Amino acid sequence: MTRAKTVAFLGTSRSGLGHLRRLSTIARAIHTADPSVRAHLFTNAPPEGLLPEDRAVFQDIKVVARQHMGRAVGQGSFDLAVVDTLKLPGSAHLGCPAVLVLRETPDSLLTGFRRDDGRPWDRVIVPNPPGHWCPSLGAGFAHSVDCCGWILRPTGARRPEDGTAGIVVATGGGGTAETRAGLYPLLDAVIAETRRLAAGPFRVRHALGPRASGEALPEAGEVFDPSGDLNAVFRAADVVISTAGYNSVLELASTDTPTLLAAIPRSLDDQAARVRLWGPRLGCALRPDRLGTASAWLADRIDHPRRRRPVDLGPDGATVAARLILEMTCPVS
Repeated sequence: MTRAKTVAFLGTSRSGLGHLRRLSTIARAIHTADPSVRAHLFTNAPPEGLLPEDRAVFQDIKVVARQHMGRAVGQGSFDLAVVDTLKLPGSAHLGCPAVLVLRETPDSLLTGFRRDDGRPWDRVIVPNPPGHWCPSLGAGFAHSVDCCGWILRPTGARRPEDGTAGIVVATGGGGTAETRAGLYPLLDAVIAETRRLAAGPFRVRHALGPRASGEALPEAGEVFDPSGDLNAVFRAADVVISTAGYNSVLELASTDTPTLLAAIPRSLDDQAARVRLWGPRLGCALRPDRLGTASAWLADRIDHPRRRRPVDLGPDGATVAARLILEMTCPVS
């Protein structure tokens, strides 16, 4: 009798849900292609804010410290491990073929994602189109590297039944006090100048999830928890001011919502480069040396509301990633 294939998904959630959203999106695509596959999630913090339908795709969710994940997976006798942009100690203990999902990362930091047992990853999946970023990793890093396209929850244009979420600020689920100390004064300055330029008063709503420690933006008139549905809030908003995380940018790109993108420094993520690339496509890029430009753009969108075209993001990357992962799983008799 053939037993069900089992896949362990490993990702961090201590500083936000981006990794788990990408993994759950892949896991749901795998379930669509082959419902017999059993997915299990290992993460280093309770996945608060992950939607019920994302949780439901996993047979179970185990909270395990990052340094113990490899051994925990090895004790479970899985057919495959899928690791999302994670420096994984103890990879020798995995006991199964392993895939690294590697989000765009500065070249100087790539070596940190090598397996610590000296073996190559069986496959690296890069969640963007090949023309965007495809690192030269070498045979010692991975047996194969495949760009699958963008992985996201596609959201679409605002619908009549959505109503309006107003002017929304999204500053990410994590970040440090130091990060907030650099970002919040910039956003406050832009909003304050926008109030001076705009024809009338307006209210700013700050979306803060469970990872954000309740640190509200001073210029915000309201704080709310989007409860995992931030992409739906993006679609319903009149204007969004957002940091430039991988998931946020793509979910915003798939809407028709005018967006002001701002960068925060992250250890493994060049948000400034992402702002330069995507800011003009989604609306406006916030540059610290040109705050007046951002305020003028924001005031214009408030005084003269208009949507934009959703960005064509190409084929669904999760479907391609699922196919690549399923190629590596074989029924065990």
